[in-house]
Amino acid sequence: MTRPIVCGAVEERNLVEMTMKSSEIDRLKSDFHRDGYVIVRDFISPEVLTELREHAHSALQRVRSKDSKYNKHGLPQLHGNVAKGLERLDDYFKDFIIDGVHLALLTELLDETPTPATVGYFCKEEAEDEIHPHRDGDNGITIWFALDAASPDNGCVYFLQGSHLRWIHGGRLFRLGKSQDFSADPSAVAAILDPGDVSIHNSKTIHWSGKNKSGRPRRAINCFYQKKRVSTLQKPLLKRDFRG
Repeated sequence: MTRPIVCGAVEERNLVEMTMKSSEIDRLKSDFHRDGYVIVRDFISPEVLTELREHAHSALQRVRSKDSKYNKHGLPQLHGNVAKGLERLDDYFKDFIIDGVHLALLTELLDETPTPATVGYFCKEEAEDEIHPHRDGDNGITIWFALDAASPDNGCVYFLQGSHLRWIHGGRLFRLGKSQDFSADPSAVAAILDPGDVSIHNSKTIHWSGKNKSGRPRRAINCFYQKKRVSTLQKPLLKRDFRG
């Protein structure tokens, strides 16, 4: 038995249907609920990968323009190597987060259709500082689309496996920030990705990234979503927490 997971170009609506076996979807769901993240190889086609790169480049050019009308608004935002709110710049990203190639899989993982929050762009250049351990919130899901290869030498994301479950009701089990170092934790897992791969994580999963020592960038598009169900914890999903 198979279930349809749609992959293909969003802008042109030239969709190519890819079916995943029920056993594969069930495995991904089991891994996601147990570990707090999953990695799916070759999830997007080379055509969609090219589209994402081209539209991201165009959107960044507009945000960085001194005359940009967006400079007077809260979003899109550009903070160093992170841009957020791309769906307000380009209808391609608006369509992508609302009806993109990935939404069917996220819905399978959550057993509900998540609510879109924002589309972001991330680029880790050479020798940039590491991003310290953090969570994205308590009631959401994040998907990263690798535009470049990601590995430890260019500062890939690390997940603390199972950390989304190690959370005290109404509070935190971990004190996160600069003082925390989970690199030696046996549950730390590097998200090694090739272009076209995706990583998907629960917003409560602790993650971080090291310095880029490779001389090559690590670029990604990320889409942030909230669950429709009311959170049982106190902290909502905050846009300022969207890092990677």
